[in-house]
Amino acid sequence: METIENLLRYYFITDDGEACISVLEQVDTALAAGATMIQYRNKRFGLEDYGEADSARQACHRLGVPFIVNDNVLLAKAVEADGAHLGQEDDNPQLARKVLGPGALIGLSVSTLSELENSNLEGCDYVGCGPVFPTDTKADAKSEGGLGLLRSVVQQSILPVVAIGGITATNAGQCFQEGAVGVAVISTISRASDPRKAARDLARACGL
Repeated sequence: METIENLLRYYFITDDGEACISVLEQVDTALAAGATMIQYRNKRFGLEDYGEADSARQACHRLGVPFIVNDNVLLAKAVEADGAHLGQEDDNPQLARKVLGPGALIGLSVSTLSELENSNLEGCDYVGCGPVFPTDTKADAKSEGGLGLLRSVVQQSILPVVAIGGITATNAGQCFQEGAVGVAVISTISRASDPRKAARDLARACGL
């Protein structure tokens, strides 16, 4: 059985913005390169998108890769996802655990050390820390905290930490050196001129 650290190693998040390829192509590209976890992120989700989310889940499950839904716990439940990733202003992780069950993977985002200190991590499996580097993928992204933030969060967190924000094959190694068990990426694949190459390059940076 894979450990949570192994599952978080190469974490791809789908791009609902100005991506060069469709969501399902993004998922297939990341999976083909060896992604160890996929998160479905769609801030404008409507019922017409359910088929997309379900198809993404099926693609992941065919390869035994966990499929996580961003923010939307009820969608995660409906689509039979493996868990949910929550932000500071999203649903309570303990409530998400009750809805999704004891075996679900629950992640929580933090962008400052104080957010980590003030978060109740009961019911969570991992922490997402960032943005580490500058990023414009998320319109609501906060200013980057740098490797110093990542280092501090890793040192203080009782849970495994995944780095996110502006991560590429070039700088992923720095995140691992600071103690992150994995890196989460969006645009380094979805908005690359050659998504397949970018996905493979990141896999090598993750030691896969």
